[in-house]
Amino acid sequence: MVSNEVGLLYVAPAIFGIIISLVEIFFVMGDEGGMHPLTHGLHAVPTCLIFTYVAMNAPVLSNYLSSTLGWDFLVGTVGNILIPVFIGLIATIKVKSAAAIISGGHNSVGEKLPHALLVGVLIGATPLAIPFIVPMLPEILRR
Repeated sequence: MVSNEVGLLYVAPAIFGIIISLVEIFFVMGDEGGMHPLTHGLHAVPTCLIFTYVAMNAPVLSNYLSSTLGWDFLVGTVGNILIPVFIGLIATIKVKSAAAIISGGHNSVGEKLPHALLVGVLIGATPLAIPFIVPMLPEILRR
């Protein structure tokens, strides 16, 4: 069992999740002509928030998986990189396929692949950006 104490991040994932969901809403507005942007946009906000929370709290998740399932290979750098990359991949697949399951009169099926990849990369890269951004933030936003 690993004894690394790692705290959950609360504020930073919310901020990054909202920013990434706004990026996805802008892409939806350009990519999916016949669908109302707000319909898909409201779907983007909670999913981007969830994916960002999981990606940014990768150390906590890797410690949990190590202690409960015995997956010790995820502790440390491997888990801190592997989990966000995996979550970014899942987010890309979700973004690309979200409009495909919605019935209706939209002209295209899903967002364009570069847009879906960008959203997935933004979600997967948020933990890597934190060490550079956190020192510039006020104390209340560092949690």
